Amino acid sequence: MVLDLNMGRFISSFLFMCLGLGQTTTSISGDIDRLISDDIINMRTCPDYVDSCIYVCDNGSVNPCHPENIYSIAIDTSGDGESTEGSRYRIYFPWEHEEMTANKFTVTASWPCLSPTAVYASGNYAYWDIYGHDDCPGTVQGSIWYGDDCQDEDGNIGSEDCQELVGRFCFAPGDTLDWPEEADQSIGNDVCDACWMSAPAWSYYDSMTYADSLLSPGICEFYDHCHHSAPDSILCGIGYMDDADTANVFIDEKYNVPDGYLMTNHPNPFNPSTKILYSIANKDHVSIVIFNIMGNKIRTLFNGYQSTGRHTIEWDSSNDQGVSVSAGMYIYVLQTGDQILTGKMILLR
Repeated sequence: MVLDLNMGRFISSFLFMCLGLGQTTTSISGDIDRLISDDIINMRTCPDYVDSCIYVCDNGSVNPCHPENIYSIAIDTSGDGESTEGSRYRIYFPWEHEEMTANKFTVTASWPCLSPTAVYASGNYAYWDIYGHDDCPGTVQGSIWYGDDCQDEDGNIGSEDCQELVGRFCFAPGDTLDWPEEADQSIGNDVCDACWMSAPAWSYYDSMTYADSLLSPGICEFYDHCHHSAPDSILCGIGYMDDADTANVFIDEKYNVPDGYLMTNHPNPFNPSTKILYSIANKDHVSIVIFNIMGNKIRTLFNGYQSTGRHTIEWDSSNDQGVSVSAGMYIYVLQTGDQILTGKMILLR
């Protein structure tokens, strides 16, 4: 039997889904259906009707499973028929783990960028499909529970007597040039990590009843890409972590100091204020000065010693006398004992 999981997307109305205005994710949870499918009994075979399969998590040896790849996926425009070519991925997990079999699941995906199905099982694997739904950066988290009756009397998925495997993935749906500009359309140097996108599919994880602190994704200071619903208070998008190894971003309790120095500002262009984010490799004397394009000093933002790590300082578009400056391009210069970094920013009025 070949199961067309298009059906899984349309029967999900009786499964749990996060709906409403301002929605950032869509989530499906419930029992894992055990199937008998001729094409995947005991073999790692990607069915012809699925565009690509992800087996990186199928042995359950790494938990959480969080591959660095950014998976490109087309937008499914087929409606109720066969999926559009390139728009359907299948993600595999083990059917058995710690001598227990898959029992319950929760799959959460960024909305409206991605659309997930329920989880099914056949042969040695549990699996679900993910479809490209809209042109925007998307993340997916799958949580598979192994054991018997992995759900409490209040309907919460999980149990102290069961084992959880978690997988987290990043997708680039459609053409990135069709993404909202503020989301950051460049993925050339990207790495899929906890800070790849604001409001990721795993942002809810720590609030779950049976969340494991060892599986926590951590909390980020800023993000490479913006979810479409990100408010102005979230530091994300153009200028954040661009041209940098995103494996070295700041995550609570997982702080990695980058080699050398980093500096950027956001928003850019801006009106009336912008935040300059920078990182220094060693405790040192630091000065940050704003110049106009004629080379005249406008404002000294900081002049003193600072500790190793990331810092943020705000410029309110005023000079040293507290007078607002005119619109135009400005240069900000960070200088330490052995480094000088510069950046351009545009003030709009």
